Amino acid sequence: MTSPSFFAELKRRNVYKVAIAYAVIAWLLIQAASIFFPTFEAPGWVMKVFVAIIAAGFPIALVPAWAFELTPEGIKRTEDHNCFAIRPHRPCDLVFSLA
Repeated sequence: MTSPSFFAELKRRNVYKVAIAYAVIAWLLIQAASIFFPTFEAPGWVMKVFVAIIAAGFPIALVPAWAFELTPEGIKRTEDHNCFAIRPHRPCDLVFSLA
């Protein structure tokens, strides 16, 4: 059997959700900064550094999303999961695979 695809593993580990949430929050912060920095007469390089820090934080946010998951019991390390592991077949497996 083949192992699950990389994108299926990203979905299982909720990396997509973290990436979308990070992108939305980063966009909101950049929009707010573009309003407030000129108001407080910040130099032009401040906005460039701010955007660079936000962009650099994106892959840093994805690494913990891959390695850990948030559960009701707290933050736990994501367990490796092989959804294609050999297991005994049940009668309902045929029905689910045909659906």
